[in-house]
Amino acid sequence: MVSSILKEKSREFNPNGKTILEIDRKGKLLNFILENDQHILSHLGMSGSWRISETKVKEKHTHLQFTGLVDGQKKFLAYIDPRRFGNMYFYKRVNALKFMDGLGVDVSKDEFNDDYLHSVIKRFPEKQIKPFLLEQKYFSGVGNYMASEICALAGVRPSRRLAKITKVEVGKLVKATKDVIEGQIKYQGLSFSGGYKDAFGDDGGGLNNLVVFHQQDCGMCGESVKKIVMATRGTYYCPKCQK
Repeated sequence: MVSSILKEKSREFNPNGKTILEIDRKGKLLNFILENDQHILSHLGMSGSWRISETKVKEKHTHLQFTGLVDGQKKFLAYIDPRRFGNMYFYKRVNALKFMDGLGVDVSKDEFNDDYLHSVIKRFPEKQIKPFLLEQKYFSGVGNYMASEICALAGVRPSRRLAKITKVEVGKLVKATKDVIEGQIKYQGLSFSGGYKDAFGDDGGGLNNLVVFHQQDCGMCGESVKKIVMATRGTYYCPKCQK
């Protein structure tokens, strides 16, 4: 896409006339690779999304918009973020790679496996599993709702200390992570009111795939779900299924 910026000023970054060669991802970070070794790194936060449209996007909370040609047709690419928790970085290639190297293993990739998780857990025996899963320098891509769901599917109480997690439970946590990711991909993401939308402005149906997060009853056993706060984040679990 040959792009010209509509809404943004920068002395050091100017995408005018540049082509987006590729869009990559690591964890929750999107990497737009442009010509001349320029990169746009975009973290969506809680409610950010990129919108593709044949007409100019006039939706409220549109903070940045590019125009360009795709196969000879004019397109618009807009960044929308109602809650403004997202972040965007403009880098040359060397600094973009350095930034991304600061993230841990992408949990959707094969590198996230039993051996990796077990090796990391051994280093921090006193930490609690659920907030630990949110540390992006170790587990790139795990968000708050995912961490609650991972613990639930693995049968592990979110407050469990890492020293108390067995090798068998490590395997269950890895499998649960993959299952949560695959489920959300199947339902095209998770949308709360005023939150995430896909590239065409549609809500994701991932709420239908949750077992404990923001649920009144456990989707596995039907018992009441408990909510606690861990590291300032709302955390949901089933007292019956998780030990």
